[in-house]
Amino acid sequence: MKRVLVLFLILAMLLAGCGTSAPESSVAGTVEPTSESAAPAETPVTMGRLEGGSYINDYTGYACELDSNWTFYSAEELQELPDNVKELIADTEMADVIGDVPQFTDMMAENANDLTNMNVLYQKQDLQTRLTMAILSEEQVIDATLGQSAFIEEAYAQMGMTNISLEKVTVTFLGREHFALRTQAELQGIPVYMLQLMDYSRGAYAITTTLTSYLEDNTESMLELFEPLG
Repeated sequence: MKRVLVLFLILAMLLAGCGTSAPESSVAGTVEPTSESAAPAETPVTMGRLEGGSYINDYTGYACELDSNWTFYSAEELQELPDNVKELIADTEMADVIGDVPQFTDMMAENANDLTNMNVLYQKQDLQTRLTMAILSEEQVIDATLGQSAFIEEAYAQMGMTNISLEKVTVTFLGREHFALRTQAELQGIPVYMLQLMDYSRGAYAITTTLTSYLEDNTESMLELFEPLG
């Protein structure tokens, strides 16, 4: 199961990496930022914390309370993830995309009973990327990622995925409507569903929240596990 979780973390990293490189040509009407553009307001970077069965993250602005069926990865297991990722993507095209972007997993949890998992990925943005992404709406970020769907599908296929489809959807998250990326595929004949929300508005780090389920699509119900802070 751990190998499968790392696989879906890799897919989340791949999409995050594609999002930061996409705006130049894949979003119609996008205007390139100039050197005079002001950087967006920055939220001080903090890591999430675990309090019992709750994951609380002031930087993302949300908390997630999970019952006893869920297991959080420990800090030690999260620190081992980069080596696990490198092992799985060695000699693939993903190594270049993922390896170029400083990123780390702040939270990963799995529910073996419901065959679901989630992770929260931080991705460092340089100033140029921040300025570029700041002029895109949430919908345009998803459109930009979909603009590289051929590369994404090929990379997924290298990880053993088949019957891959990606689409833009709207979901209710933290009491508001958001655009998200829904991926459906099969892994060794097993249906897999993945829902990803991408937030580039925080500042130095972009956040990708990834929810994954197997056999049946429970991703939208997983959104209800999150609540806004404050």
